[in-house]
Amino acid sequence: MGSNEPAPGRARRIVVGIDGSQPSKAALRWAVGQAVLTGATVHAVAAWEYPSLYGWFAPMVDDGFEQAARRTLTVEVDEVVGPNRPVEVRESLVLGYAAEVLLEAAEGADLLVLGSRGRGTFARTLLGSVSTRCAVHGVCPVVIVRADGTASAPRRPTGGEAAVDAVRTKDWQLSLHVVEDRDTTRVHAVLDTDGGVLHSDALARRNPLDAPTPAVGDEFAVGRALVDLGHQLLRAGVHGATGPAED
Repeated sequence: MGSNEPAPGRARRIVVGIDGSQPSKAALRWAVGQAVLTGATVHAVAAWEYPSLYGWFAPMVDDGFEQAARRTLTVEVDEVVGPNRPVEVRESLVLGYAAEVLLEAAEGADLLVLGSRGRGTFARTLLGSVSTRCAVHGVCPVVIVRADGTASAPRRPTGGEAAVDAVRTKDWQLSLHVVEDRDTTRVHAVLDTDGGVLHSDALARRNPLDAPTPAVGDEFAVGRALVDLGHQLLRAGVHGATGPAED
C-alpha cells in the first residue's frame, strides 16, 4: 500500500461500509485488524433510504426504519469489535444512496473497506455494483473483503478521467401529470433523457386528522415521483459505469 506514514497533521482513518451482512462483518473485522497495525481510527458508515415512495405519509413509520438501520449498525459493531475495543471506532448512519454516502465519507481517508456483497432489509445495500462503483470512483485506496475474510489488493484511484475535448449541452424534458382526487394526489412523471424515457408513478394521501390542503399532497406526491426517478437514474448510471453486479 506504499508508505504507511500519513501526511503531516493528518490522523489515520479507515472507512468501512456496514449493512449487517456477513461480508460487511468480515470487512469490519479486516478494517479493525488493519487499524491495530497502523494506529488508525475506524469509521463505520451505514447508508439507508426510505423503503417506500408510495402510500400514506407516515413519519413514525419512516423513523422506525431509521431506528432499525441504527440498530443494525450498532449491533454489527458490537458483535465484531466487542466491548473492549482495540481501536477507536466511530459510527455514522447517513440517509442516502450507499455508493455516494461511502465515497463522501472516504474523502481524506487512508482506506475504504467494503464487503464483496451485501444484503439488508432497511436500505439499499452494499451490492457488488456499489462496491465496484466505490472502487472505480474512490479518492482513496479501496479494499474489497469477501465473507471468508480474504481481501483484494487495494484498488488505487486512477487520478481522474481523461480530458473532454468539447463541451456538450443536452436538454432533458420532464413532464408531471398531477391528479387530485379528494384526499389522494396521484402523479405520473415522465423523463425524456435524450435517448431513453423513464416513468414514475407516486401518490400521497391526506391523513384524516389533517386539514384538507391539496398543495401539500401535490408536493409529497411529486417529490416521491422525482425521488424515484432519481433512483432510476442512479441505478442506470452505476450499471453503465460498472456493468452487472458480481455474483
